[in-house]
Amino acid sequence: MGSVDVNAALGRVGLPAPIRELAARDWDAIVVGGGHNGLTAAAYLARAGRSVLVLERREQLGGACTLEQPFPDQRYLISPCAYVVGLLDEVVVRELGLERHGYQVIPADPALWCPFGDGSSFASFLDRDRTVEHLRRNGFSEDDVRGVLSYQEVFGRIRRLLREGPAGDTWKGASPDRAEIERILGGDEELISIVFEESIAETLDRYLGDQRLKDALMGQGVIGTNAGPRDPGTASIHLMHHQGNLLGLGPAWGYVRGGMGRISFWIAQAALEAGATIACGVAVERIAPGEGVETEAGELIRAPRVISNADPSRTLAMLESERVPAGYRQRLEGWKLASPVVKLNAALRALPAFTAADGIEPHRAMVTITPGLDACQEAFEACRRGEPRIGFAELYFQTAYDPSVAPPGKHVMSVFAQYAPYGLSDGDWDSRRDQIGALILDAIAVHAPDIHDCVEHVQVLGPPDIERQIGLTGGHIFQGEALPDQMWDRRLAPRTPVDGLYLCGAATHPGGSVIALNGRNAAHAVLEDMAAGEGPTA
Repeated sequence: MGSVDVNAALGRVGLPAPIRELAARDWDAIVVGGGHNGLTAAAYLARAGRSVLVLERREQLGGACTLEQPFPDQRYLISPCAYVVGLLDEVVVRELGLERHGYQVIPADPALWCPFGDGSSFASFLDRDRTVEHLRRNGFSEDDVRGVLSYQEVFGRIRRLLREGPAGDTWKGASPDRAEIERILGGDEELISIVFEESIAETLDRYLGDQRLKDALMGQGVIGTNAGPRDPGTASIHLMHHQGNLLGLGPAWGYVRGGMGRISFWIAQAALEAGATIACGVAVERIAPGEGVETEAGELIRAPRVISNADPSRTLAMLESERVPAGYRQRLEGWKLASPVVKLNAALRALPAFTAADGIEPHRAMVTITPGLDACQEAFEACRRGEPRIGFAELYFQTAYDPSVAPPGKHVMSVFAQYAPYGLSDGDWDSRRDQIGALILDAIAVHAPDIHDCVEHVQVLGPPDIERQIGLTGGHIFQGEALPDQMWDRRLAPRTPVDGLYLCGAATHPGGSVIALNGRNAAHAVLEDMAAGEGPTA
């Protein structure tokens, strides 16, 4: 199967052999789910000489990080849920040879741009001096210019301590507990509070006076999170997204040439070349720890170890109740999976014109649109009542860097918008999807009045759509909240108390987003246990 070109097939690799042939083999391990973390786990296991089978229920690999063609013109390539890369670990890129397979990333610069109603804007560039010049040109005080730089530096300090400090990289292997993290942070009360306790609003208040700056930056503390900017723990959301080192640039974000889904396809190619077997269109009905898995069609495929890339709720549903210890079952049942995120993907006739651009090329930035911090908090409170309201949206224009994902002269726009609940207090997603999509476009139109005229086609994915199409319970793209009570040693570990069962998805340490360390950590745990002779084959 190594001869399959996963990239050219857009992840639709089909079956390598009839199911009965796959079931006739004894495998060292089976991976349930062909998302990027499951594929990563398979690649590392295969590189270690283990026989591994990946079973993906959909006809296409990649999970939330894939490429689809949702519009009539098939030249539009859309990654439905994953838009930019920043946390994909450089160790995985190097060890799996992803650059050899075609991995190229273009850093977004400005990294972030936010327009304001008065015609001014905030921009953060990769070059610190350009950031300072922009802030001064837009009338921010010298105190606030210094405040922005200090705010960025405090998160930089935490990143360096946690990922490059004397204790090593805390994202690799088992997570340290709180006491250990506090030691790593040198007992610094401010750093500890950011990691575990305070809201993004509190952190911003400590460094900044101008409300415009707080409005521009608060979204990084709520993105992908069922919380508002004044809620405890949201500072840690910004920290999680600040932990990467893209191309040696530190916590930068960028566009993958050809689209984000290529990452999954290149990882799959690396797995195939190492000897893994990958099958699409095979749904797993039951995980039988120590034995293998049973498909929806009733075939038992044998393996002493199963690694689940599914979220905790779906994994639990595939296990027989008596096989799961009561305490662990309670933990999985209580895992927080509610998402307030709407994904809007659009095919554009032309790029919209932002009225506050003033010499900036906003389409080259990740663009924040918000009515303000307090309005964002109110939008979250409305969401808790079942009412959709847009308090924050982040916009991505891949074609500003990479025209390959659209027809010549056309563009794509992807939007990460909040807040809209899974369950609406009035109506349902089938009846209100278009209306909620219009809310998002109307929020953008405040700063880019021609946006409606630019849109040729639109795809709106609410939490129920993401759950149904991608297979993520609650529509949560991080497989669960990434607030402090579900992070670090409170995130799930790859090893479970169910003999022969491991987890590798985004619900495991170090967390959500396209990181791939989750899959690597799981594979290393499996290989360590195999070497120690532990588990059902001992």
